Order: sequence, then structure tokens, then C-alpha cells
Amino acid sequence: MPITLDDVETALAQKPETLSGSYTDRDSLLYAVAIGMGRDPLDRKELEYVCETVGQRVVPTAATVLTRTSRPAGAGRNPLAGKMNFALMLHGEQRLTIHQPLPRAAEILASGGITGVYDKGKGKGALVTNETNVTLKDGSPLYTVGSTMFYRGDGGFGGQSEGAPVPHTLPDRKADAVCEMPGRKDQAMVYALCGDRNPLHRDPEFAKKAGFDVPILHGLCSYGIACHAVLKTMLDYDETRMTGFDVRFSSPVFPGETQVVEMWQDGNVVSFRVRIKERDVVSINNGKCTIK
Repeated sequence: MPITLDDVETALAQKPETLSGSYTDRDSLLYAVAIGMGRDPLDRKELEYVCETVGQRVVPTAATVLTRTSRPAGAGRNPLAGKMNFALMLHGEQRLTIHQPLPRAAEILASGGITGVYDKGKGKGALVTNETNVTLKDGSPLYTVGSTMFYRGDGGFGGQSEGAPVPHTLPDRKADAVCEMPGRKDQAMVYALCGDRNPLHRDPEFAKKAGFDVPILHGLCSYGIACHAVLKTMLDYDETRMTGFDVRFSSPVFPGETQVVEMWQDGNVVSFRVRIKERDVVSINNGKCTIK
């Protein structure tokens, strides 16, 4: 059953719940490995992210997989769930604001929900924006994550079309730095263990139903790989300098492809985009990393 304006109004009117959760060092270590850190087991800077006896650093974009909470029985349910076509859903944008460096393990409180639903028109799909605020158990702000999901089969329900987040504009000059990030054929299999079990990324038959010849890499895995490149190239692996990391996903990535990250620095902003070396297509655009 397609969504209606009543469904959208109900979703936007829901009050955020505050839910408790936690994550362990296994989660933050696994994430670092899943986005390609530690491939050189003698690289001490990366070992600080993947080996607890060397360091306690956590990749900031791990926030996307560490926000796990327990929902009490009878708690509110997303009124759009089950009504939008999940098989035709793509991750459009991801946003992150970091309030303090992520600890290797923590107990957390999270609250948030749907912040907007935008109708691109019949046959053009719909956008759904979400935001979640996360604090440590003592209430101190940790990070805020936001996303835009593109439901290709759900446009034309009569909703508003304007007001969605505006993408960051990249500088009009040659990149200040470029970093190549080789992929692995099994990368989606490893990243799925971080918590995203969407079969689009591992099941060939499911991928075909969604219009892809083979499974595609998780957008959030590419997001983490871009963060890895910025940390490595522009911040000398010092994650404490990063305060925000926003992207727009523009083209699917296939496991094993090389992601070439082009970067520009202007003051406290590192702009970036990601180009797929093997196909010369931009997979992540309008990237914005804010730094101290």
C-alpha cells in the first residue's frame, strides 16, 4: 500500500523517544577493519584504530553503526514502515556532527526520528530525512547523525517538494590532495557484520530485483572509506580534529573498486568527492568535513 499525506503527517508529528543502548570495543574495532584500516599490520597510525594495545582511537563515522538501542515493547512505530518500497530504496545523503571524540566503548542514550518527507513527483521518487541525537549515559552530547533516504518507487503522494537539505558546493579548482583507496571483493560481507544486513549488498538475486546486475557496496561503507582517506591525508590520522562529515551519494560502488578521494582545504573545511577509478564516475559528491 503506498504512503499517503496522512501517513507523512503522522510520522512528522511523532515525538522523539529517548532510548538506551551501548556498544563495545569489538564494534568500533570491527568498523575500522571493515572500512580498510589495518591492511598494513605494521602501520602504527592505523593500528591505533584496530589494535587496543596500540591505541584507543575510533573512526568518527563509526557513529553510523554504533547507534544501537533497545526499543521497549509497545513503543512507537514508524508509520511509514511497510508502506514504502524498501527494495527500491537508496541512501541519498549522510550527515554527522561530532560533539566529542568517540570512546572505544560506551553506554549511550539516543533520540530522534523523521524530520522531513519530500515528494519528487510520480515516477521520480520521494526523500525521507532522519536525525538522531546521541549522548553518553551522563547526558553529555556525543554526536548527531542524519540521513536522506531516496525511495525510488514512492513519489506522487501529493507532499511538499521543497525544503530538503542543500548539498555543499565544492571548490572550482584542482584538488589540493588525492588519495586512492583500493577496495576488496569481500568488503560488503565484512561491513555487513557491523550491523547493516540489507541483502542488496550481498544477495545477487535481491540485487537483481532492485535493478543491479550484482550486489553493490553499502553506501555507508564508502562513507567510512572517504573518512579514512581524509583522516589519512589531511589530518595525519588525528580523529579528534574532525567535527563534522557530510556527503551526498551519487552513484553505486561495486565491491573491489578503487575509490579515489579528491580533497580541497579552505580554512576549517575540507571539501571532497570520490571518483571510481575503474569506471571514472563520481560515487560521492558534495563532501564536507569540518575540522578544528
